Amino acid sequence: MSIDEEAKGILTELREKVAKSDDGGIYGDRSKALKDIDSLLASPSTEGMKFLLLPTANLQELSLENGWGQEFNALASKLEKLLGIS
Repeated sequence: MSIDEEAKGILTELREKVAKSDDGGIYGDRSKALKDIDSLLASPSTEGMKFLLLPTANLQELSLENGWGQEFNALASKLEKLLGIS
């Protein structure tokens, strides 16, 4: 499996979690998170993934508000390690 395929697999797993989540507060907007992930799936960008995974970014906040924050952290760490970003 290539790095790109592995990264897309992680993004797809994150997308599935977001899709099953409720909308969060001001910092946990499900529709924005889905749009951000879909954009990266269509056109992968290491820089874009960095912003998606930032602490206190929309996706992390949504994960915390919906009870899968630890799973988000594990997936984000896996993706960062895979792509050499931190």
